[in-house]
Amino acid sequence: MEKQRCVEATTLLLNAVTQEKQAQADQLRAIVSLAQNYTAATDSVINDELLDELVEQTTPGGSPGTAPISEFAAMELGPLMGCSPARAKTIMFETLNLYHRHPSLWDAVQDLSLDAHRARKAAGKFGILDPETADTVGRAWVTKQHRFSWQGAIDLCDTLIIAADPAIAAAREARQLQDRNVRLWEPYEATVNLTAKLDLLDAKYVNATITQLAGILHAKPEYSRDAADVLRSKALGIMAHPAIALAMLQAALQPHTFGTTQYETASYRSEGGLDEAPVGEGLPIDPETGRVASDPAHCTGHTCGTITINPARLQPRVQIYIHLHPDATAVIENTATIAVATLRELLDGKQIRVTPVLDLNTIPPEHQYRPSRRLREAACLLFPTEAFPYSNRTSRGLDLDHTTAYQQSCRDPQTRLGNLGPFSRRLHRGKTAGFWTCMQPCIGQLVWTSPLGFRYTLDNNGTRRIH
Repeated sequence: MEKQRCVEATTLLLNAVTQEKQAQADQLRAIVSLAQNYTAATDSVINDELLDELVEQTTPGGSPGTAPISEFAAMELGPLMGCSPARAKTIMFETLNLYHRHPSLWDAVQDLSLDAHRARKAAGKFGILDPETADTVGRAWVTKQHRFSWQGAIDLCDTLIIAADPAIAAAREARQLQDRNVRLWEPYEATVNLTAKLDLLDAKYVNATITQLAGILHAKPEYSRDAADVLRSKALGIMAHPAIALAMLQAALQPHTFGTTQYETASYRSEGGLDEAPVGEGLPIDPETGRVASDPAHCTGHTCGTITINPARLQPRVQIYIHLHPDATAVIENTATIAVATLRELLDGKQIRVTPVLDLNTIPPEHQYRPSRRLREAACLLFPTEAFPYSNRTSRGLDLDHTTAYQQSCRDPQTRLGNLGPFSRRLHRGKTAGFWTCMQPCIGQLVWTSPLGFRYTLDNNGTRRIH
């Protein structure tokens, strides 16, 4: 290893880091300027000529102390940054908080002594405080944050907020309890990240149950070589089927001296299908009642109870659209594209229903304004997500709007594939008002023009800016 080359490499790295900080600072200034000056109305779209419900509205740009901005500003920002409108709204909110409520943090970013991403995130966290307290807390944070990693610096925000205003901190924690959720994130090669916001004690119990089920799985020969994290993930999946999880826990707690057997998921399968499997197969059966045995002397707490029918029949019904293609790929709608071989493993042990293929080329146009259920289904298959640049909102449940406005007097069928797209309510309003314009030159391809004149093409290959 040559020391001189290492020195040159580190010099190049540090220069690149400085340039990145400068670019981030410039980006924040651009976002503030865009937000402060943006209006969706153009010379050809005058608000006075619009219906009241279509007139461009202003909305809070951030926490108290920030200036209001156009409701459509984030929609312009998102495609420019290559992110969804929802993500762009968060970026704009945090940036305006930083600019208006934390001048010391803003100056530190501009002189490159503070990372822009940290400062923007901290400003968002301090948004629950009044402007004066927020600035004071921000000043205290900026003197300490550099000692911590990214997560440590963000956690420091919470500590400072509690110290500055315990009542607000308690109110925020109460709101967080009301904001508990479970969320699936973007898929990656047949897997998906699942996050959940639970209260602290529920989380402890969930973790303990996962550990317990993972231990039961590890005792089975087919799982004995799997890593602990893999077994924990599998255990969480089993918890989605409460009867099966309960049966596993019961069987594991039954003493073998009574002739019990380990619960095997596979034992519930038969050549005739899951529903035809014998009730309680693989579990100890009470000879008098014919039910799965549950001995109170040996089964205590939440694992007690009797299972009277095949647990497989208690599995919840989940509607999942899977499209098989001749090239041995399978598309799980709004989830991922995977190999058919992987799909076989994912579907193992699950009941499925095969439905006929909906040929989009055979969907006839319709005269009425509202599309039929079949046409709506076809439009959602054509656009699995909202038909707007970089949007990741699921199309099912969104407004289905005509890309070329529906004319009541026109005799030709206008409700058809090639003239429909799924849009969220705000985007629908912006398009109807003429702020954003949209064309569909061919089925499945949209060309959007923003109020500032930027043009984007959207199809099954994604989004591309063309001007």
